[in-house]
Amino acid sequence: MPRNIEGLKRSTQLRSDGAMERAQTAIRRMQTTEAEINFRSVAAQANVSTAWLYGAKTIRDRIMKLRHPSTAHAENNVCGRRLLSQERVIATLRQRIKALEEKNRDLTEQVEIAYGKLSTQSLR
Repeated sequence: MPRNIEGLKRSTQLRSDGAMERAQTAIRRMQTTEAEINFRSVAAQANVSTAWLYGAKTIRDRIMKLRHPSTAHAENNVCGRRLLSQERVIATLRQRIKALEEKNRDLTEQVEIAYGKLSTQSLR
C-alpha cells in the first residue's frame, strides 16, 4: 500500500519558500542599511541555518557576490561620497559668503549715507 506523502511534500515546499523569502528580504534590508553581508549575518537576520544558505544555490551565489564587493568599487564609492560631501560644503560656504558680501555692501552704503547726513548737518 503506497503512502500518501503529498501533504508532507507541500509542507516542505512551503517551508522552503518561506525561508527563501526571508533570506531575500534579509539581504535587501542589509543592503539598504549597508550592513556587512555574509552567511552568518544573513542566517541570523532571516532565521535560517547557514547550512540551508549554502545549500540554496541562488542565495549562496548572491551572498558570495555581495560579501566581496570589488575593492575598487568600494574605494570609488567612498571617494565619490567624500567628493560629494566636500562639494556640498563648498556650495554652502559660497552661499554664506555671497549673503555676507551683500550684507556688507548694504551696511557700507548705510554708513556712507549716515556720514553724508552728518557732514551736511555740520556745515549748517
